[in-house]
Amino acid sequence: MADLGPVSTADPATVYVGPLGSIVHVLRADAGTVAALAAIDWNRWFSRVRLDPVRGLITLMSPSRLHDELAEIFDDIVDAAASAAAGASKSFRTTRLRKPDDPPGTGLEPDCAFYLDERARAYIAALAEGEAAAEAYFLNTPPDLVVEVEITHGDDGRIERYGAIGVRELWRLHGRKGTRTLRPDFLALRRGAPPRALAASEVLAGLTPADVCEATERVRLSATRDERSAAVARIVRRRSRRRDAVRRRYQQPVIGRYSDVLARLQC
Repeated sequence: MADLGPVSTADPATVYVGPLGSIVHVLRADAGTVAALAAIDWNRWFSRVRLDPVRGLITLMSPSRLHDELAEIFDDIVDAAASAAAGASKSFRTTRLRKPDDPPGTGLEPDCAFYLDERARAYIAALAEGEAAAEAYFLNTPPDLVVEVEITHGDDGRIERYGAIGVRELWRLHGRKGTRTLRPDFLALRRGAPPRALAASEVLAGLTPADVCEATERVRLSATRDERSAAVARIVRRRSRRRDAVRRRYQQPVIGRYSDVLARLQC
């Protein structure tokens, strides 16, 4: 099936193939119709359904094997990286993120979403109180990090909407079916502000896009959870050593100049 290009606001329906081979159907309807359709269990027929009453879009997606594989890999990467950095993490898959005043059943459905460190521990504490407390916490507390493993033509405006919800950081992966080449974009998000490109993650151990590409390949070729965790841990420790080395390199000249001045004053 050929890629039909960007979704047209005039077309009632568009079908196209994502860069990883996932089949996507985008239907256009008025906001009231979209809200009514939210009550239907669409996931019986499509494994991914996005209902957007704001733009009047219904997106039906059948993720490819590669899409699902990458989402699972990033679950492993974030969990292992958080553990290696002595932090905590809680992942969510196939869940919808929405603002408290958005209609139930609507919202954004990232491939992976994560609470990290304090928010992860707070969610676990809420879960210990009961499902109602956990649901309330999830509805009112946006994730620290979300990952989109496949960017499609129907994703216009998603970055800004993640920021409006309160997500702190977004990783978007640019890949292509038939190749292992992967290019991640890291974006810092904030309500009411444009996204800011990041050279390294601000929420997860200072990992860089290059680190994530390496971790993806190593995790993909690991046969056990222990192997996957060890592979990511090595990358996190190496990144930590490099950050420490840079910090020392910037500190040493300052100390040297101060020592020189002090020596001259003592002469």
